[in-house]
Amino acid sequence: MLESITLIAAATAETAGDSSLVGQFGIDLKMILAQAINFAIVAFILWRFAFKPVMATLEERQTAIAEGLQFAEEAKKQLTETEKKQAEVLREANVKAQEILGEARDNATRFEDKMKNETAVQIEEMRKRADESNELERQKILSDVRQEIARLVVLTSGKVLQRELGDEEKSRLDKTASEEIAQLN
Repeated sequence: MLESITLIAAATAETAGDSSLVGQFGIDLKMILAQAINFAIVAFILWRFAFKPVMATLEERQTAIAEGLQFAEEAKKQLTETEKKQAEVLREANVKAQEILGEARDNATRFEDKMKNETAVQIEEMRKRADESNELERQKILSDVRQEIARLVVLTSGKVLQRELGDEEKSRLDKTASEEIAQLN
């Protein structure tokens, strides 16, 4: 194709003839015309198949970079908002934790007081029962001691009286002593 253009340019230049100015400077119009046509064809081909796709790729990359920058800016804004929300949530959680901790302390204090009161009541009841038990035990021991003393008195009296009293008086004293012992129980 270049050869045919070159031939056309050469034919056109021959018909135009030599001009004096062109001849004086050594300019060959056929050659200039052929080079101009070749340059135009190469420029068109480069524009069509090289420069235009490269420009399209550059535009796509610039668009992608712009979108990436915009996305990064939005992500930065969202990150800032998220950090603010997180700080707010942490603050609220801290306040809530302090409230729960205060309630737990109050509940623990109330529970401790309740347990102290219940323990004091239980101790008082146990002391009362122990006192009652001690009193019953004391009464039983006194009763046993009285019975033993009465038995010893009767036994001793019986031995002393056996020598000096008669059978009738002995039986009357035994009867009176057994009635007194029965009253002690």
